[in-house]
Amino acid sequence: MIKKTKPAREWHHKIFDSNIFTIFLVLLLILSFVKVTKEVMLRYEINKEIKILESQLASIEGKTGDMEKLISYLNTDEYIEKQARLKLNLSKPGEKQINLTNSQEISIDFADDEDAINPVKWFNYFFK
Repeated sequence: MIKKTKPAREWHHKIFDSNIFTIFLVLLLILSFVKVTKEVMLRYEINKEIKILESQLASIEGKTGDMEKLISYLNTDEYIEKQARLKLNLSKPGEKQINLTNSQEISIDFADDEDAINPVKWFNYFFK
């Protein structure tokens, strides 16, 4: 009579069925999860910084556009003529200038009004 014996377990079955291998796989899974979590957080921070920088870029581009408009206005003949009239008192040929400013300085003395009531102060301001 021939006895049937259980076939000897192969070495890879012994390894895969062991508790040490299971613990090793669990540790590997935990380490992988930690690494992926760190990468996700880093990506989130980078995306947040990108959004902040893009908003700053848009703001700076808007300011650049405003500055370009101002520069183009400052280079126009209209602006140059206006500044020549104001600062250099120049005029066009045949044009007469009249200055309506008073050469005497106007000084308003409110020292005596400090104790007055508010309507009296307003009256003195407009009519004195």
